[in-house]
Amino acid sequence: MDDLAESLVDHICCSIENDTEGNFSLAYAKALKAFGEDGLQKIQDETFFLLTLKREITMQKSMYIMGYMAAILATTGLLFKMMHWPGANIMLVSGIALLNLGFLPMYFYDRYKKAIS
Repeated sequence: MDDLAESLVDHICCSIENDTEGNFSLAYAKALKAFGEDGLQKIQDETFFLLTLKREITMQKSMYIMGYMAAILATTGLLFKMMHWPGANIMLVSGIALLNLGFLPMYFYDRYKKAIS
């Protein structure tokens, strides 16, 4: 993560410049100690987690919305078909198409990502 690395180097440099003791080794050690026990690796892991988590949440929301829309369209189309009302074929076909081409691929991709991690 190049952007994160540049930001962290800049932060370390600013911390070293603001140190008034004048000893580079002590200022560098103090700057690295400010990042905590696990240090830079923990920051990189947390940043990566937050960036990917936002994307996964957006995908899950859209997956569930597509699933609900597909279920509503398919069941309403089925009801219209049984009552012989107009528009039944369009709703039924679009509900099944949304289920098969929208919801199910996203669902299986989500399950696959959870299985490998």
